[in-house]
Amino acid sequence: MAQKKMHPAKTFLALLATMLALFGIMAAFPVDGIEIGSIKFQFPNAEEFFEDIDPMKTESERELTHLLEDTTIILTTADSLKMHQKLDSIKEAKKKLQFVDASNPSLSKFFEVLQMARQRKVRVMHFGDSQIEGDRITGYLRNKLQTEFTGFGGGLFPIVPVAPQLFVNINYSENWKRYSGFGKKDSTVKHMKYGALMSFSRFAPIEPSDTAEYEGWVTIRKPHKSYGRTKTYHQLKVYYGNVKGTVTYQVWVDGDLRISDTLLTGALLGDIFLEMENTPEEIKIEFKGNDSPDIYGISLEGNTGVVMDNIPLRGSSGTIFKRQDRALLQSMFTELKPSLILLEFGGNTVPYINGQEECLNYGNWFKAQIKLLKRMNPEAAIILIGPSDMASKIKTEYRTRTYLPYVRDVLKQAAMESNCVFWDMYEAMGGLNSMIKWVKAEPPLAAKDYTHFTPKGAKKIASLFYQQLMEKHEDYNMNKTNTVVHNTIKK
Repeated sequence: MAQKKMHPAKTFLALLATMLALFGIMAAFPVDGIEIGSIKFQFPNAEEFFEDIDPMKTESERELTHLLEDTTIILTTADSLKMHQKLDSIKEAKKKLQFVDASNPSLSKFFEVLQMARQRKVRVMHFGDSQIEGDRITGYLRNKLQTEFTGFGGGLFPIVPVAPQLFVNINYSENWKRYSGFGKKDSTVKHMKYGALMSFSRFAPIEPSDTAEYEGWVTIRKPHKSYGRTKTYHQLKVYYGNVKGTVTYQVWVDGDLRISDTLLTGALLGDIFLEMENTPEEIKIEFKGNDSPDIYGISLEGNTGVVMDNIPLRGSSGTIFKRQDRALLQSMFTELKPSLILLEFGGNTVPYINGQEECLNYGNWFKAQIKLLKRMNPEAAIILIGPSDMASKIKTEYRTRTYLPYVRDVLKQAAMESNCVFWDMYEAMGGLNSMIKWVKAEPPLAAKDYTHFTPKGAKKIASLFYQQLMEKHEDYNMNKTNTVVHNTIKK
C-alpha cells in the first residue's frame, strides 16, 4: 500500500501554528513560573528562547564587573591592551585573596604551636555540614598536616555515625543508638548534654528498666581505605558521661585484656584512656550494667603531632553551639585543647533564604556562635569557611543560587567582627556559576545535585585550602625570620 505524502505547505503551516502557540505561551506564562504543590513549572520567554550568547563569555563579563566593583583601581588609560593587562592582574590578585585577615594574631599563634608538633599534640577540629561527611576534605587536610608536621590517627568519631567514615573501621552491637543534639531531636532526651560531636550513643534505652541488665560492645580495626598515618595510632580515648547506675567495662587489645574497671557515676565527663606501644589489629570495648553511659566520642591519636577531627553535622546551619549544655561542651573543649577550629557552614541555609534581611539575621546568629567558641577556646584560632557555589535550575539553565553571595558576605562579616579568619570557598572555586563547571568537568568534581563535591572535587577544594594555608604559614616564617634578623642588627 502506497504511503500518503505530506504536502510541504501543510507541513509548514503545522510548524508555523506550533511556533505561534509556543509564542503565545511564552507571552502569557508568568515570569516567575507557576507552582503546583511542591512542583514549579517555568517557561522561557522569547528573549531567552532566541538567546545566542556564549555563556562562558557572559560569565567572564559578570566576573569582570564584580572585580571592578570590588577594586579601588581606576582604569584611565585608553590603551586597550594595557586595560586588559590590568584587568587580568586584578583577576589574579583576587584569586589569591581567599583568606581574609590572614595576619590575625590567633592564626600566627596556631602556626607557632604547629612548629612544636613533634614535642606536643596540636588538635584541629573541623566542624561542617554534609559537605565534609565521610572524612571528605578533612582526610586530605589531616594527611597533609600529619605528613608535614607529624601526627597519627583519625581523631574523634561517634560509635554510631550518620555516614560511613573512611578513617576508622568500627563495628558495634546492634543495640547501640545515636542521639543527635540538632535537627529532629529525640523527645525522650530531656537535656542538651551532647558534647563536642553534638551527639552521643547508648546501648540501653534513655529510660532503662529497673530489673534489666544491658550489654554493648564496640570493635575497632585498622581502616582499609585511609591514609597511612591515619591507620597508625598509639592512644585510645573514650569520652562518656551521664552514668546513673553501675557500669563495668573491659578493653581488649588483639585478644588480650588490657583494662577492666567501673565507669564513674555522676561525673559530667569521664574518659577511658589506653596507651599502646604499637597499633593493634583490633581493639574491643565491652560494657555491662543496669544502664548505659552516654558515649560522646572515641578518639584514636598519636602521642604527639597533629590530631584532626572530622565532625560532620548533616543538615546543620552551624547555629547549634549555643543550644548545647555549656558545662559539658566547655569540659570537652578543655580536655581536647584545640589549637585550630574550622567552621564550614552556610550551604544548608542558602536554599531557605528569601531576602537580604534573612541573610543578615543568619550572619548575626553565626557571629554569636563564634563568640561562644572563642570564649570557650581562648587559645584557639578560628577559620570560618564560607559555602561552596551551589546552583539551581532556572528555566532552561543552572545558575548560582540567588542569595548565596549574600550568605557568603554575612559570614565573612561575622568572622571579621569576631576577630576570626575567613576563607572564601565560593571564590576559590571560581565564583559565579563555577559549580556548573565543576559538575561538567572530566572527571566530575561535583555531583549532579549541583551542591556536593565528588571525592575528587573534595580533594581539589581541600588542596586549594591547604595550599593557601601553607602560603600564610610561609609568610609567618618569613616575618619571624625578618624580626629575628632585625633585632640582631639592632643589638
